Amino acid sequence: MVAGDQSDPADVLILGGGPAGYVCAIRAAQNGRAVTLVERARVGGVCLNEGCIPSKHLAVFAAAKASAERFAPAGMPAFAGQPDLVAFQKVRASAIDGLVKGVEGLLAGVGVTLIRGSAWFVGRTRVCVAVGEESVRYFDFKDVVIATGSCAASVPGLPLDGDRVVEASRALEWTSAPASLLVTGDDYVALELAVAFARLGSKVTIATHSDRLLPDFDPDLSRAAQRGAASAGVEVALSSDPASFADGAERVIVSAGRVPNVADLHLHAAGLTTGHAALEVDDHLRLDRHAYAIGDVTGAPMLAHRAYAQGRVAGDILGGRPAAMDVRAMPRVVYAEPEIATVGQTDAGPDVLVGRFPLAALGRAVIESSTQGFAKLVFAREGGMLIGAHLAGPHATDLIAEMALAIEMGATADDLAMTVHAHPTFAEPAAEAAEVALGKPIHVRPRKP
Repeated sequence: MVAGDQSDPADVLILGGGPAGYVCAIRAAQNGRAVTLVERARVGGVCLNEGCIPSKHLAVFAAAKASAERFAPAGMPAFAGQPDLVAFQKVRASAIDGLVKGVEGLLAGVGVTLIRGSAWFVGRTRVCVAVGEESVRYFDFKDVVIATGSCAASVPGLPLDGDRVVEASRALEWTSAPASLLVTGDDYVALELAVAFARLGSKVTIATHSDRLLPDFDPDLSRAAQRGAASAGVEVALSSDPASFADGAERVIVSAGRVPNVADLHLHAAGLTTGHAALEVDDHLRLDRHAYAIGDVTGAPMLAHRAYAQGRVAGDILGGRPAAMDVRAMPRVVYAEPEIATVGQTDAGPDVLVGRFPLAALGRAVIESSTQGFAKLVFAREGGMLIGAHLAGPHATDLIAEMALAIEMGATADDLAMTVHAHPTFAEPAAEAAEVALGKPIHVRPRKP
């Protein structure tokens, strides 16, 4: 590489153009800072290019086939043949390209300078960026934001080969559904892919060392996830060694979580925390006086919407505005069978009231033949405020937003019960479950004391 002493000034230098980085760049620029954003690949990061968007695109595609099959008894013509994943991949790629160009346009629109390259620290206020095989640039920054994201973790006994045994993002590029598929893991990524490929015709086994799927979700949601996966045709092998199932599968997807991308940053050169662990920040997302970290590099939960929120907060702080990362309700969603969403507390006990409403008692669910689900709301016994919500069923991933807002605003069971929800909709269980918690249900029988 050609290396010199000349450097460029950078008011705010952001390393990484994923959900955290590009949002921070836009907000900081809106607040009057001159922003330089360094991204080694395409803006949008893993979420837009390899994760959230392509995986949900596949889930929606597979769900459309399942929906048609579900309505066959009501006269829907039978699905003809196997889905064309070659055509699907072309549409998927076009959609992602459009979204990437949209983000690039937003950055340009507020004056963000976008640099393509890989960055690392070479001093307390200096970063080196490799902008090609033979060229580097140096930037001296006033403030720096680390938003370099994360990468897939590996599993002992199942080395990735990029073809037969792959991490999740590579499976999203397949142009045909394998005849047999092993998915390892207990997280939402493993579950979503297992259900999607089962719906597309693969014989799928999901295997995990854990004793339940989604072990960090409410136990009722874990049970719903296992039942739903089975109904979609997935064989679920709990408390097992995933590697023992690999020989019988045409292909294997390894989902073992993610680790922060910090190893190549040379953080020690900037006097920052070293190692491969998540970066610890305060509620202002600071690592040091002029160094910040946002997104997956700050650890769990590694969610795009958390990264968005951190990006907004950091962008405001960089612009001199009062802000802090103080989120009471961080929703998590799963696009499987059924859709699953959760926010807030999952534990029960003598200090809470729980209201549960089954979708089997909901008119809209009966219409759509989607009655395997529920709304479970958790309220503080003292004061009645909503502190947790756990949804399973159609559109749960959208409906959780109301629950997150209710928690953030301190809504009570009475508030939810008295809020008129349109009928017939999948939103109604919010009010119905609140009435159950209050002991005054209308559409289900009250529980005996």
